[in-house]
Amino acid sequence: MRVIVAGLAALMLVAACGPEGPKRAASERVVAASANPGAMWPLMLQHCLRTRSCDPMSDFGQGAGQASGSVEQATWFAESADVVKEGGQDYGASIKLNLHGTRGQGGKAGRPLTIDETVSDLRGANARRSTLTIEYRTPGGGAPEPYGLAFMSAQLRLPVPNMQVAKSQEALADMTGAFVEAMKWPDGEGGAKVEIAGKAGVVFSGYSWGIAAADISDNEEALERGFEPWVFYVPQNIRDEPVTALLNAIGAGETLSLKITAPDGGVMLSDAIYTAGYAGALREATEALADPELARPIAERCARFEAERPEFWKIANVTAALRVCDPRTVEQKQRDGAIAPASSVPAQ
Repeated sequence: MRVIVAGLAALMLVAACGPEGPKRAASERVVAASANPGAMWPLMLQHCLRTRSCDPMSDFGQGAGQASGSVEQATWFAESADVVKEGGQDYGASIKLNLHGTRGQGGKAGRPLTIDETVSDLRGANARRSTLTIEYRTPGGGAPEPYGLAFMSAQLRLPVPNMQVAKSQEALADMTGAFVEAMKWPDGEGGAKVEIAGKAGVVFSGYSWGIAAADISDNEEALERGFEPWVFYVPQNIRDEPVTALLNAIGAGETLSLKITAPDGGVMLSDAIYTAGYAGALREATEALADPELARPIAERCARFEAERPEFWKIANVTAALRVCDPRTVEQKQRDGAIAPASSVPAQ
């Protein structure tokens, strides 16, 4: 499967506070009308970060028709059919289940960016982790069916020769793109190979030329950086090209190993992808789509819980669309015993 990606980088949306005023992220408008923006903003930000399609620096909306949550190591994000708003054939509501790799290591062919090298704004969380997303759809309002797969790597620095001669950020990106496109495999494919393996061996494999990850930087910053951060993206329509082995490994709760390599065997990125909680996340997301609370904006849903302490959520018995109101981070849930700690098994 050859993957050619041209685009897919989020654009920075900013609103000026006046001709000479400081620039502000458009996401400031998300809670501008909230009665308690200080309490609501962390919930909305967590909600946005549970899907790679949401840009946390944009005005990403009030969440009507949406719900999200986390179960052990998996996160989920659900949207009603009215919110998805597809033309042509209607595949119903959408559920995106996300599994993450957060301990990436590099090799001779590349490495993940350090914290200092990644962006310092709200996009930083996604810049430093790899995400495997399985999307389910509900055609005709039926039960969720596997629909699509998308893998997005952490941002990487690749060893591109002669980068010092580049005089612009565009040149940095062009040289990096040419470096990846020159990679040729014995089977005729090009680009980097993305492999995910479980106990039985490789359960998914795809190729990607990748895209520049930092098109929001200004030219001066890019030249000072001296390289262009790169991400590898692999999509697949799993309605027509099922990924049975991968889904079986996820369903069995296996810790998966991720590897992105060059044709000479050089490693760009290796990581572990944790799958615990996947079945529970699918169940919660499915329940959320049938929850009447889903139609309300998230601020309205969560207003009743503003006075509750975090301890309330250890024993809270709420409907699925209200899970988005839980203010605890994944790390806090883990400390509370709601999430099994991630394995320390290194990626192979």
